[in-house]
Parts: sequence; structure tokens; C-alpha cells
Amino acid sequence: MPDITPNPSKEWVSFAPSGASPGFMCYYPYLSAREWEGCSGPENRSCWLRRKKAPFGPEHGPYGNGSEHDDEHAPVGVRRYYTYNVVSKTIAPNGVPKQAILFDGQYPGPLLEACWGDELVVTVTNSLPHQGTTIHWHGIRQLYSNDMDGVPVTQCPISRQDSFTYRFRLTQYGASWYHSHYSLQYAEGLAAPMLIHGPSSGNFDVTVKDTLLLSDWVNSKAETAYQDEKDTLIRGASTDSILLNGVGQNTPHGVSRMFSNNDIRTAYPVTAIVPGKRNRLFIINGSVATAFVFSIDAHNFTVIANDFVPVRPYTVSSIVVAIGQRYEIIVEAHDHPSQISGNYWIRTQPADGCNRFNTGFFNTLLDPPSIPFDVRTGILHYDTPPHSNWYSVLPSSSQNEMAIQSYDCADLEIQSSLIPIVPWQVKQPVNDLATSTFYAAHQTDSDKGLGVKGDYAHWLLRLDPVTEHKTNTSWHKPMWVDFSKPTLLHLDNTSDPYANIIHYNYSPSSSKGEDKDLDGYIYMVIDGALLPSTSPNATKNSPSTGGPGNEGFIIPPSAHPMHWHGSDVAIIGQSNSPFDPLRSPQTWNLNNPPRRDTVTMPAGGYLAVAFKPDNPGVWLVHCHIAWHASGGLALQMIIEDGTTGNGGEQIYKVLGRQAIGGLREGCSRWEEDLKRGMLGGDRVAMVEKEDSGV
Repeated sequence: MPDITPNPSKEWVSFAPSGASPGFMCYYPYLSAREWEGCSGPENRSCWLRRKKAPFGPEHGPYGNGSEHDDEHAPVGVRRYYTYNVVSKTIAPNGVPKQAILFDGQYPGPLLEACWGDELVVTVTNSLPHQGTTIHWHGIRQLYSNDMDGVPVTQCPISRQDSFTYRFRLTQYGASWYHSHYSLQYAEGLAAPMLIHGPSSGNFDVTVKDTLLLSDWVNSKAETAYQDEKDTLIRGASTDSILLNGVGQNTPHGVSRMFSNNDIRTAYPVTAIVPGKRNRLFIINGSVATAFVFSIDAHNFTVIANDFVPVRPYTVSSIVVAIGQRYEIIVEAHDHPSQISGNYWIRTQPADGCNRFNTGFFNTLLDPPSIPFDVRTGILHYDTPPHSNWYSVLPSSSQNEMAIQSYDCADLEIQSSLIPIVPWQVKQPVNDLATSTFYAAHQTDSDKGLGVKGDYAHWLLRLDPVTEHKTNTSWHKPMWVDFSKPTLLHLDNTSDPYANIIHYNYSPSSSKGEDKDLDGYIYMVIDGALLPSTSPNATKNSPSTGGPGNEGFIIPPSAHPMHWHGSDVAIIGQSNSPFDPLRSPQTWNLNNPPRRDTVTMPAGGYLAVAFKPDNPGVWLVHCHIAWHASGGLALQMIIEDGTTGNGGEQIYKVLGRQAIGGLREGCSRWEEDLKRGMLGGDRVAMVEKEDSGV
């Protein structure tokens, strides 16, 4: 694959994709410009590349919206280089100064931009004084590049004043974000948007300039807020305010923010759209602990992708965006805006059951509804206003409460309506469902096996005690990683009970040699029924599980936005009711179910997913509420073909000797830095961590 150059060959297919930054171009060097062309236009957005004359196949050629996300179906682009510096800097995105951790000193960090089929080469330098870091590329499948996933189970942290280069191919397209996966660093601001240009399932005229990054914000240090998560009485950390593209204020409900110099742009991010046109924009939730209901006053919009999965166009008036989720939408602008200023409110209201702020909870089910502060976080602006001083006039638009489709953070009705363009017909599982059904649980007592720093009650994913007993398995610990021993480099020793490792083999030899296993699916259930106990001998009705006589230990049922690394997952079942292993599977949808990489498990209900175990490596599954992941609500999947046992030989063969050698060198530098840190008094910050590490 050629590097991108200042003067690319005129023989390459090249074009500027809709919504690209000034001067940005997509290049396809292995496709001759004499025979191929870019074909994405306002009435043909499903097409990306096609032959100019196509006598041997469909007009679109092989590269369009109906392609699978793998090496075979993605075009070959160019190699693009980016460099980022992780630094500590004081910022005040909501008016309260805070020492944050940032990419290149800004929040959100710089937009990472590429094209479908490109290879990214991203060098990250750690300039933090007291911590390591790792950077994860959220939703990127990392097909055959598990070593580039950027999590503490695949690499040692990048040591101080050192760099690590991530290199991976983009077989998907759409919007996402990149963020730290080292303890609670992304809660300190280490997050940024990412846009991969490619085809779309809905036609549009123009693309809005900026992605919309929804987030919450913590005024204190995240590790300080995390103390409330550990506290046996408080049992839950809180955030302070909500931001849109890094701008926000914790203003009272219904009160507009203060702005300076008679310019509303100093208080609110402005999203400009073109009147009378179909305007495409991207929504990303990069929060610590908050799901949002996104809406625009007086406008419906059409969803055309969720996460990196194109879907059949579906028109809504609002959408619930869980942590880690993304949406590609089209806003059909009015020919003549009803607001004289051309300004309308963008609202990002925290969803019921998926928020916790120091000023209170958002809950629309109460009478009156609990809305602690204002949710008008941005302004949609028509780009040709009737007067020139539009920026001095706040929107006067109002929200149609009847148009909001749901404030429930699980939002099952809309989720089930998002039908993928590329269908999956989910087959029967190749694994045992009982040993892949995990309770999202909370310990009743402090965990004495994790030292002084880990001596508190944790979140965790655990097996049913009955299953543990039947299979002679012990699986009831929170996840807790050793930064110096990433699982990917220690596949010959995976017995640590705090590693939370489950093995999935996908070759015919792993299951009676049946051909169906070649394209089989792994089923996994995350059960939200209340089971906080970690006693291996507990049963669902015993006092040690929070039943009668132990009410003081009960934490209310919680929704969990679960994120799968290494694969999209098909949502075959999702319910507000508890999981029933006999009846629930009879209701599951196996015929092209909704598909994405981050899915909410409803509070007290369950989530059932299926995925193809065809990407060898060590992959995390975790709750994307940062406090819960830090508490240990995570597991690791080791996926390999089963022909070489569980020692990782096949994974190492796929990744290559050079990749594994690079990881080992990184760990050596981390160990050297640890020694320097201990001598210099940084042991607490670098070694004695008080969370899971992920």
C-alpha cells in the first residue's frame, strides 16, 4: 500500500468526499483513473467506486454500501500518518478549571480523518509526568491486527516520554472516536472524534462540517470522583455537567447560558445547515456515564447508520445515544426556517436510568419530572439567515414533548427498527450458552484478593453459581489487569481468576468437525437480573445474593452499555424482562437482526447477542460506563481456531513475529520506566492502581 504523498499520481482514482476537511482527498492507487471513478453523489450515496464501463458486472463494481467489512470487500486506499501528543493541561469546558489529560492540548482532541480502505499509522507520544497510556480506536474491528487494539490486555502502557505507533487497516466506514483505555484517563478528557469516509445507505446533498461529540464532564479528578463508586454508602460516582463538542455550562433548567460580546457562539456550539437541502451529520457519545436523548427542535431526521453499520433509512424525531454509540443521520432542512434568526435548539437530555449528576438525576417519570439543569446544549443554524446579526439571537424554538419517542435509555422500539443493509442470517451457536451467560453483578463485600487499593466491592461479570457448580468452574471475580503482563503476550498462562478469560475456538476441529462451524456464531447473554453476590456457593434465592435478609447490600438494577471489541454483534434478544434460558431464546430474531458494537443491556432485563468468532486475538467485552469498567465489569475473549490448543500459536501466527516483538519491546520500556518511577516517587500513580485498569 503506497504512502499518501503531496503529489499523488494522476493515474490514481481520487476525489474529495462529502464533508471532508479542506484539501482532504480519497486516493485509490490500485484502481486506474482511466477505468475507475468515485461515484458517490447526492442521488447515489450507496456507490463509492465503480468502473466507468462495466461490461462484466454491476455498474457499482465491488465497492459500495452492500459490502461486508473485511479485507476482501474493502478497496485498497493509501497509508495515512498521524501523530498525537498526550499532555496534561488546564481547561474549563464548562467554566470550571480542571487539570485535564488531552490529545495535543485540546478537548475534544483533533479529528482523525481517513477513507474506506486506508491504512492508518498513528504515533502516540506520552508526555504525562506520572502515568502510562494506551489508545483505543473505538469500534474499529482490527481484523487480524489485535495487537493494535490499544487496551491493557493487548499491550503494556506507553511509558513516559515514549511513543508507540498504531498501524491498522480500515475495513469499515462512518464516525467513531478514539480514546484512552488506561484506567480513567478518557474521563479526564483524552478522547477525540474519528471519521472514515465511505458510502451511505441514504441519499443526501451536503455533509455538516463538524461531527457532534456528546459528553458529560467531571469537575474533579476522575480518580477523586471514583471514590464515590467505591464508597459502601454512596455506591456510585457522579458527573457534573454535559458538553457538546467540548462546550457546556451547568446552568439551571430553562435558563440560557451567559455569552460574551453579544455572540451566542461563545456559549454554544453552532451546527450550520443549508436550507432546502438534505444535510448529513454524525453523532458520537463519548461520555463517562451518561446516555442522551438527542433531538432538534422542529426537525425530524433520518437514521442511516448506527455505529459502523449502515441501516435502512428510518425517520425519527429523537434518538437515544448510549455511551460509545454513534449515529449517521440526515436532517432535511426547511426551505424557509420558521425562526426569524434561523436558529433552533439542539437538545441532549440525559436518558432516564442512565445518568447521575452531583446536582441530581434526570428522570421524566417523576411528577414533576426531575431535570436538574438545562439540556439545550447546541444551536442548529440555517446558513442563509434573513439578517446578518443572527449570532446575537438565541433560538426561541420550543421542544415538542409529544414528539420525543423515548426517554428510556434502552429504547428497545427504535433499536429493533434499525435493519442492517448487509444482512446476517444468524445460525445456531457453536458454543454452550450456559457458560456464555454472564450476570452484570456487584459484590456484596470488599474483595480481599486485590490488595489495599482494590479492597472494596466491585462490579463484575459472573457466571450463574449453578453453572459454576455443574461445570466445576470458578467465575465470580471482577476483572483486574496487570499492566506489565498483557494477556496477548501470556497466552500460555491464562488461569488468573481476575483475568476473566473465556476461550472461543472457531475451527471445525473444535466442535466435532462439522462444516457449520466454519461460519458459525458465538451466542452471549448479559443478564441484568439482580445477582450481586460473589460467593461461589450462592444461589439466586439465598441471602448472600441480596435476597431476603440482605436488602442492605442491594444495588438497584442498572442498565449497562456493553461494548464488544473485535466484532460487531447481532442483537438477537433484548428485553426489559429477566432472562429465561428456556423461554427467552424462542423469541429471538435470527433473521438480519440489528447489529452494532455497543448495545445497552436494559436495567433488570437482559441482552443476547451473536457474533462471528473469525478474528483471532484477545478481545475485551465491557460496560462503557467508565466507573463500571474501572470497577471490573469486563471480561476477555480469546478467539483462535482451536487447531493448536489454547496456547496462542494461531494468534501469534496471524499477527506475525514482528508485531509480537514490538509489543515485548514496549513492555521492556514500561518496566524500565516503572523502576524509574519507583525511585522518583511515582509508584502510586504508575503501579498501585485502584481500578481494573481498563
